[in-house]
Amino acid sequence: MICIIRIQAQEQPEQLWNDILDNKNKLKEALNNKGKLICFTKRSKHNETSVFIHIADTNILGDFIANHLAKLKGVTGLWLINMLKPIFFPLPKGTRQMKRYTISLRVFSPRLSEVYEKISKLNPPDGIKLTYLAYTCHLFGDCIQFSLLTEKDGDTIQEYVNQVINNIPGVLKTTVCEIEKTHPFGVQEDALNPLS
Repeated sequence: MICIIRIQAQEQPEQLWNDILDNKNKLKEALNNKGKLICFTKRSKHNETSVFIHIADTNILGDFIANHLAKLKGVTGLWLINMLKPIFFPLPKGTRQMKRYTISLRVFSPRLSEVYEKISKLNPPDGIKLTYLAYTCHLFGDCIQFSLLTEKDGDTIQEYVNQVINNIPGVLKTTVCEIEKTHPFGVQEDALNPLS
């Protein structure tokens, strides 16, 4: 299972980012080959860092959160988001300098599968790349999350979301968040390989 663990630090979110960076090897070891850290990210205008993790044994997830993530400097809250039926799309080389955005969708529940299917088959214009898609059901109504990379500015992404995503039948609301920074723990494809 792939999860996003949002770790909140109300007062010093930059210190939390640095603490994760300083302790990334200890965090990897703490999973004891039962999980892989994929990356961590920081959403713009949010006091949190999100850790993406691929876990083979969900029973160790609680201990990993309580004994390791909760004890990082300045942590004031934790939020677990499961990525159900995730799709990771292949990316061309040279995307590291592109800006990244996550889009959360509030969807009319009976249309969930239709909306998911439409997003999975999107063909964005040049300069915009779909990176992942998953059911998340992380808030009542907010059920789907996906990510886009772009060479363009945030206004272009918002315009694309307004013109294309908001017009998919069943989409009730979209929320676009810019990802301020990302730090990979390793090669994405390796992190998604089956765990032993």
